[in-house]
Amino acid sequence: MSNLRSVYQAMADDAGLRAGRTVVLVSHQLNQIRRLAQRVIWIDGGSIRQDGPTHEVVSAYESAMARGERNGGGSERGASNKARFVRWEITEPRAENSHVLATLESVTIKFVVEVSKAIRRGHHGIALRNLDQQLIWAWAADDVELTVGTRELCYTFPMLPLRPGPYSWHVSLYDEGTLVDNWDCLPEMIVATEVHQHRSDEWNGILNVPSRFAIKESK
Repeated sequence: MSNLRSVYQAMADDAGLRAGRTVVLVSHQLNQIRRLAQRVIWIDGGSIRQDGPTHEVVSAYESAMARGERNGGGSERGASNKARFVRWEITEPRAENSHVLATLESVTIKFVVEVSKAIRRGHHGIALRNLDQQLIWAWAADDVELTVGTRELCYTFPMLPLRPGPYSWHVSLYDEGTLVDNWDCLPEMIVATEVHQHRSDEWNGILNVPSRFAIKESK
């Protein structure tokens, strides 16, 4: 793991901001940074490694830390020339960056596959993992038929209430029990929703679910 120091610059939403002052916050509490900062500077070895919007820089930092700066080869892709996954994107809601999820509303994701030979008795699997390779969700479909051409495998979720950060999709395709393609989707999906978590990182769970808190008199 690299020896990294993270420096975050936040334009605080208080009297200081209204007076035109910049508040600089230095911290390793990533969830706190997501709450308070609009812009983040990542300093590595005394030099600026990345400077930009909070969700982009913090997610890049998390990815680097989790991977220990190693360039992994990912899963071995199938040798079949029948079909190949070529890209993925978030189609709904539409956004400038189709790989960043910034809403807790309904979301549709598509995986594009180029089919060169028809698949008659296919099996398709999908999985979503976090940076620790913890399985978040998975699903599979049998008896999949894909004709020759560009095909889109689409998934619509009522919401994806995940804690902010980077996630990886994995999709696979088989035909009559033989692997056709197996893809660790790139780029990663960056969840950049509003934080609905405890302010301390050690109390952050997998889910990022909005809630209401109230104190009521017992009846």
